[in-house]
Amino acid sequence: MIDSHCHLNFQSLKNNFNQLISNSKKNNLTSILTINTDPKEFNDHLNLIKKYKSIYISYGLHPENVNNHTFFTKDNILLNCDNPKVIAIGETGLDFYHSIKFKKKQYDVFETHIQASIENQLPIIIHQRDSENEIIEVLKSYQKKHYLSVVFHCFTGSKKLLNFCLDNNFYISLSGIITFKNAKELREIIKDVSLDYLLIETDSPFLSPEPMRGKKNEPSFIKYTANKLAQLKEINFEEINKITTNNFNSLFFN
Repeated sequence: MIDSHCHLNFQSLKNNFNQLISNSKKNNLTSILTINTDPKEFNDHLNLIKKYKSIYISYGLHPENVNNHTFFTKDNILLNCDNPKVIAIGETGLDFYHSIKFKKKQYDVFETHIQASIENQLPIIIHQRDSENEIIEVLKSYQKKHYLSVVFHCFTGSKKLLNFCLDNNFYISLSGIITFKNAKELREIIKDVSLDYLLIETDSPFLSPEPMRGKKNEPSFIKYTANKLAQLKEINFEEINKITTNNFNSLFFN
């Protein structure tokens, strides 16, 4: 199994890091991608995981961390991605759920990530919240001249966004949300989607899946999301893990 998106440097996971690693091994995780959300934390984040052969990291600035004083350049991304541990850019995107106060700056930072991705050919990890149409338009504008490698993490989007992703060979990553009792609509949207572009993630320490709701999430809990997806797709647990592992490798290592 692979956890394609988590946040190992968040304090609640760092506090029990050795146990987290032990639990991951016991549950047969073969790779973990931990996501950086603030450039100021990147070096410490990298140091946390650098001795683990199968733990990788991304470099990015989360849209919720953007404000009018944010200074973030393409050169800064390219410099920090010059490390074999760094296999992705982001997470980045647009988040208008809490506020649109820094909307223009969010656009600027999002496009900076895209430009860096085009130059160094690393996949972009996209966060979207209340911003489907806006993100689609930004990506379309770059696709006129460039090939984009994209994964929409923690996918909770509409059928329109799903079709946009599938039409462009973008990946979608499913989190523990698909196990939630109130996520029937999401399960309906994704149940018939091709397995070719699916990933799974925990987004830990957030979004603990059933039956671990109320507990701090961790990479080893990916098995619950994998099992639910296997049920939805009516295939066995081992097959869903093989497929999502192959997809992870295709996206990040091809």
